[in-house]
Amino acid sequence: MSPIISTISTAPSRRLAARLPFYYGWVMLPIAMLAMIATSPGQTFGISIFNPSFRLSLGLSHSQLTGAYMVGTLLAALPQPYIGGLMDRFGIRRVMFIIVILLGMACIFMSQVSNLLMLFLAFFFLRVLGQGALSLLANNTLAMWFQVRLGTVMGMMSAAVAGAIALIPPLILLLINQFGWRGAFAVLGVIVWIIMLPILLFLYQNRPEDVGQSLDGRSSTETEVAIEEKEEALSFTLREARHTRAYWILLLFTAAWALIITAVYFNIIPIFTNQGLTDANAAATFTTIAVVMGVTQLLGGALADRFRLSWLAFLCMLFIASGVWMLSRADSVALAQLYAVLIGMGQGLFGAVNNTVWVRYYGRAHLGRIRGSVAVAMVAGSSTGPFIMGATYDLFGSYQVSLNLFIVLLLTLAIATLWATPPVLSTDEATVASAPGT
Repeated sequence: MSPIISTISTAPSRRLAARLPFYYGWVMLPIAMLAMIATSPGQTFGISIFNPSFRLSLGLSHSQLTGAYMVGTLLAALPQPYIGGLMDRFGIRRVMFIIVILLGMACIFMSQVSNLLMLFLAFFFLRVLGQGALSLLANNTLAMWFQVRLGTVMGMMSAAVAGAIALIPPLILLLINQFGWRGAFAVLGVIVWIIMLPILLFLYQNRPEDVGQSLDGRSSTETEVAIEEKEEALSFTLREARHTRAYWILLLFTAAWALIITAVYFNIIPIFTNQGLTDANAAATFTTIAVVMGVTQLLGGALADRFRLSWLAFLCMLFIASGVWMLSRADSVALAQLYAVLIGMGQGLFGAVNNTVWVRYYGRAHLGRIRGSVAVAMVAGSSTGPFIMGATYDLFGSYQVSLNLFIVLLLTLAIATLWATPPVLSTDEATVASAPGT
């Protein structure tokens, strides 16, 4: 990793931080939002707009397309702990700078694919860099700057993701109509570079200490000492985190969310058409989900600062289970929209929990490796969900079987999350045990 990135960006941001009448973390908030939006070329809601073009241009069947996407996404999960380790070692800014460059190159590579193998490789690059690495780094950014208000600011950033889900697909469709699908992907890569690279060079900073400030912008020496002592007590390594009950419950919570939401989104049109609704009815639910998700994430972020995260995780699973149950019975526009509202609320609460729980339970010191291991489960879940749903449909001729299985899984995990309480790191015996906490 070149030290040039660090040298160029430190002076301007330090001068800006010294002149601003407020905490520099509030500058990092919109930067993290932009980084999350920049993951769109590697997200399912972005790639799915290109699927008809892929099939037509490359002469692919549905199974070939979805198979390439599944395997590419599954393999993309493997490097995430390594990327998290690089973050811990070199800092987020340096690693994100390289990831952004590579993501833009992956978009340009996608614009040149001419066969199934190249498409698989493009899927792998987009998923490992966009949905995996850049999402991981963007989420970890605010955890380095906020503690007391972490839930609130994470909720604000998650609202940007909801906005991306609502706005990016129409933008991509516009680019496809204007430049063709190949040109659209190349333009997306250039846009990612133009937006993110100057920000990373001149504004981004890893931690408040890098600009002479303290966590949450607090100036009291006693408060800083208390925060440092709390962080030291929460310096879990990945190995120590894996010895806690909460880690495994939350890992399954994350994987199940990714598996089920991706499966439902990927198959939403055939689910609705099988139940007598139209493609337009299915598309309309995404807008409702985005709006409800954005509002719930703002509210959920504030709740995450005041209530037990295990309770919010419980409610998240209940809302998603209710949404999937409603989807299995949605034979009218009203029921389809009710499904969207319930899923949107569950999505919003998931963002509130997932974006705050890891740093609050396990600290900042090894956050990259810990969240990198979680990203493996998330990416793996998102790769297998559509395949599971498609396989059960081929076997039973209906989506009801997989939807019912999803409901059972969600309700089981809802109960389990009540035991995902804050872990306690025992320094005397070098052992880790889970214990109830607030």
